[in-house]
Amino acid sequence: MKNFLFYSSILQIVFLQAYTSEVSQKDFQQLERFFDYLIHHSTIGYTLCGEKPVSIEQFYDLSKIPLPFILPAFFKRYTYSIERNGWNTWKQYAHLFSSKHFAFRFIAEYNILVIINKKAAKKVIEKNLDLFQKDSNSNLTANDFLEDLCHPKRIEYISARNPILLGILLGFGRNNAIAFTNRSPIQKLVPLHFSEWNRYLSTYLIPGCMVIDHKSNEKENKKIVQCFRNAQSNLQKAFKEKHYFETFVKLFTDGA
Repeated sequence: MKNFLFYSSILQIVFLQAYTSEVSQKDFQQLERFFDYLIHHSTIGYTLCGEKPVSIEQFYDLSKIPLPFILPAFFKRYTYSIERNGWNTWKQYAHLFSSKHFAFRFIAEYNILVIINKKAAKKVIEKNLDLFQKDSNSNLTANDFLEDLCHPKRIEYISARNPILLGILLGFGRNNAIAFTNRSPIQKLVPLHFSEWNRYLSTYLIPGCMVIDHKSNEKENKKIVQCFRNAQSNLQKAFKEKHYFETFVKLFTDGA
């Protein structure tokens, strides 16, 4: 068994190197910076290495800034080139890295990068199927909604069109998403608190969301905290040696 696992690991490394070897050195470095930035400054790692169904990253859009302010804005948001160049470079090689486990796409209309953990997304859709069917006025299955999420044709769920469904897909919980959308005065909403995590010392971005702050929602909130905690632990192990591009590709193609 040990020999099998050893040779299996060797084969994975060989196949990974074969694919990434097709990437030019310049593009490899660009992709390394891109995924280094995303892993540390966005929440995509919690979807890649955990059970957060969907994570999004909003790209800066210089086209909407008046001409005299573009240069100062560019230097203020130095990550603009990392994001744009990184995604454009990824698109050139994306065909080499197909995945059964994740969907990775960009919504140009909103300048939003999206990563979807298909297994986690299907699970949360199944748990909230009534809300998805009510929204679409249909009897579609969880698989149908997952397909729409990953490859939108009928509807784009990563938008403000239905904040409840968006909140659920982002992993913030059904009750929290409904309370946040309805802004009910009965429900006291507070930022999700991670008492043992120091946001300023954490290597990875800690996801934030608004949660119901009373005992009626303790079970949901504890589950969210545990989900994020497990994902961060997996993140630390997966990227211990850095190698952000290669590690992302391995997790993306093999599954976390």
